[in-house]
Amino acid sequence: MSASWEPGPGSPAAPSAEIHVWRADLGPVGARELRPAGRWALRRVLARYLGEDPADLALSAGDHGKPALAGPRPRLGFNLSHSGEIALIAVAGEREVGVDIERADDERDVLRLAEVGLDEEAAAAVSAAPPAARAAAFYAAWVRKEAVAKCLGVGLGADLPRGPVRVSKLDAGSGYAAAIAVAGSVELPLRRFVLPARG
Repeated sequence: MSASWEPGPGSPAAPSAEIHVWRADLGPVGARELRPAGRWALRRVLARYLGEDPADLALSAGDHGKPALAGPRPRLGFNLSHSGEIALIAVAGEREVGVDIERADDERDVLRLAEVGLDEEAAAAVSAAPPAARAAAFYAAWVRKEAVAKCLGVGLGADLPRGPVRVSKLDAGSGYAAAIAVAGSVELPLRRFVLPARG
């Protein structure tokens, strides 16, 4: 894990001039448990900002599954992604935000995946990469695409709405690719937090 990740504050204020990204280690959970574990990590992070019990937070989902707080609560932009044993939660105050993480699998046919899942320019970059670097090139492009789609609240196959979105790479640890997308034309600094195993 990068040294830039620091222990998360217990009662953070909603960020206005920066973006917060939380990293939660979910442990060795099976595929069926991964989603609830990721959702519980999200509740724990949001509870810190709202000063509430994580179990009391009601979440709703948009048309493409983007989570939102249900009920009359302060506006808080956030997003969740999980893969392998890691969850990432992005919090952006009143801005729309999307985050994506993928555990790289060197055994997958990334040339084929790039051809069907990425735009022409990104797919060409994957194809042009040396064979040993193709998987990394594919996953870097994929997480960028998915982070933008999640930020804008659309499906991966949809045409992306017009509007400025800033995308940044995240160092989530060895074997993972991750990116964050934030709506707006101004690049805001990122603060990276680690969510403790308990609390």
